[in-house]
Amino acid sequence: MSIKPDRSRPEPLYHQIRDWMRQQVTTGAWPEHYKLPSEFELVERFSVNRGTVRKAIADLIAEGLLVSIHGRGTFVSSRTLEQPLAEDLITFSEDLIRKGIPFETTVLACDVRKPPSNVAALLRINPNDDIFYLRRVRIVRQAPLALIENFVPYAVVAGIERVDFTVRGLFETLEKQYEVTLSWGQRTFQAQLADADTMTMLGIDPAIPIMYIEQLTYRDEDTPVELSNIWLRGDRFRLSAVVNRNSISRFAKSRETVYLPVEGAVEEKEL
Repeated sequence: MSIKPDRSRPEPLYHQIRDWMRQQVTTGAWPEHYKLPSEFELVERFSVNRGTVRKAIADLIAEGLLVSIHGRGTFVSSRTLEQPLAEDLITFSEDLIRKGIPFETTVLACDVRKPPSNVAALLRINPNDDIFYLRRVRIVRQAPLALIENFVPYAVVAGIERVDFTVRGLFETLEKQYEVTLSWGQRTFQAQLADADTMTMLGIDPAIPIMYIEQLTYRDEDTPVELSNIWLRGDRFRLSAVVNRNSISRFAKSRETVYLPVEGAVEEKEL
């Protein structure tokens, strides 16, 4: 079902299309993750040019109702922010920028200090060495969503405390200003109850769970260079994944299970 834009009306055609699309989203006719028809299909459906369709979609992306994923298409946004369980080493802010979701950053701390013992151990530095410490809150859609703290050996980034991290990203600064090559990282996820400080920073009550993420980033195969602790509101954030069964299917076809006469014994052999 769609509308036929009325060219006799005073408002632009893309406004009419945009308003109709907005209605599909807000009424639930297009549910979360619904994939919009291609631009070609929409051009045909509305009998307008591609630029008109693109303007309508761009407005709804700016409103946060739609999200465009490169190479996949345009989708109805989730009411809770989603981050993919991806293999790419991408930061929270980079993911927001890629999805066209506006955000603000409040810097709570940006200084040089001595590292906690567990941080020194993970980054493989001496507890008496200086560490750069950064603590921020990401604000998305007018509400705090993530509390982030970062630790970087100060010997790698001397002077970094003078950077304005309300407008700059940490990984961007490491790569462009300090020429640090970020190679790979390891992330762990855990559901937690928020402590009093986290509840205050994220504006939540004790009934709201949080997602805690720890990420250790390496500059080469075996040299850790940055540690992140991230706390995300459980009521406004969830993880998502696109999964593929191809490799499992190939594995299943490549093996044969043989049940031996001994109770409980199972042997697998290659076909």
